[in-house]
Amino acid sequence: MTTVAVCAGGAAWELEVLPQVTRATDLELVRRCVDVAELLALAATGGVAVAVVDAGAIGIDLDAVRQLGRSGVVVVGVGTPERAAAVGIEHAVRPDGVVEAVRRLGGSGADADGSIDEEVLEGEDGRLVVVWGPSGSPGRSTVALSLAAALAAGSERSVVLVDADTYGGSQGQALGLLDDVSGLAAACRAANQGHDEVRDHLVAVAPGLHLLSGVPTAQMWRQVRPAALERVVDRLVRLADVVVADVGFCLEAPESGGRGRNDVTLAMLQRADEVVVVGRADPVGLGRLVRGVHELAELGRRDPVIVLNRSRRTVGWSETEVVQTVTRLTGVAPALVLPDDASLHDAALMSGRLPREVAAQSPFVVTMEGLAGRLVGLVTV
Repeated sequence: MTTVAVCAGGAAWELEVLPQVTRATDLELVRRCVDVAELLALAATGGVAVAVVDAGAIGIDLDAVRQLGRSGVVVVGVGTPERAAAVGIEHAVRPDGVVEAVRRLGGSGADADGSIDEEVLEGEDGRLVVVWGPSGSPGRSTVALSLAAALAAGSERSVVLVDADTYGGSQGQALGLLDDVSGLAAACRAANQGHDEVRDHLVAVAPGLHLLSGVPTAQMWRQVRPAALERVVDRLVRLADVVVADVGFCLEAPESGGRGRNDVTLAMLQRADEVVVVGRADPVGLGRLVRGVHELAELGRRDPVIVLNRSRRTVGWSETEVVQTVTRLTGVAPALVLPDDASLHDAALMSGRLPREVAAQSPFVVTMEGLAGRLVGLVTV
């Protein structure tokens, strides 16, 4: 017996489908849900195997379909295949095909995330580089911005910088842009409703470089839903050669198993083609860096590109000593050491310009060019 729930959102087809499901001896209608919230609550109890929904109903979006899939519920959408696919529903039917679809899919189970497995055409997508670092402001955003600028400079590559730090984005402010509207939140809202409008939310920063601005305040993290963000990233890597994402520091998963502020960081790290880890070259920063690299390894990211930031003589250690220490404690040799250049970054921030626009030959900028060159070899575009 296959248990079925129907959530039509007031659509006319419900009056046709309900009697068909009720008469079927191998199907059991367990709930006629008045809205998506009721359907999600029922799915969380494990009391339903198949959900028949109106693909255009209010609340049926990427996030809802993802939650149903995680609860083991197969989603059948009544509506056009285009609308169903836009919100992540794989199985779209006409009202007269609901019972047949439920019977066919009732014992099949859903994908782990409830979403469509889209065909990826070889050689068509760009690549995703995620810049992460532990707590203590090691310079994640500075490195992400400078890396994106270096990748775009003097080449025909198209690069998009995504500010995905859910603890409060800063890339817009660093570039002197108004941050009252979040490009990331707007793109995720559109994607969650099945609209692919990500290009409309990009801001041109420099030739070949665009920015998808982040959430300006920490309270806005709920507007960036992981399922929608993954759809946005999928679209971006089809638009650009390289996508550089600046993410938050925390890797802790929510205890309840529900949504959490760190879901975005965790999802981006899992999706990344390359992970750049930034740590400060001082005793406190190195301790956090070492622990962070081991935390990443537990998530399956065992080969990050380590960047030691804010290296300065006053610490009392040579670059060689710092590199050897990090290599011994993490098993990964740092790719490079960035000098501490406060005057450069102050000038860039106060003028809303890229560091390379302020002083193209500064040691920091030249070293970042080296990192970009290394990543071009690792990230085929």
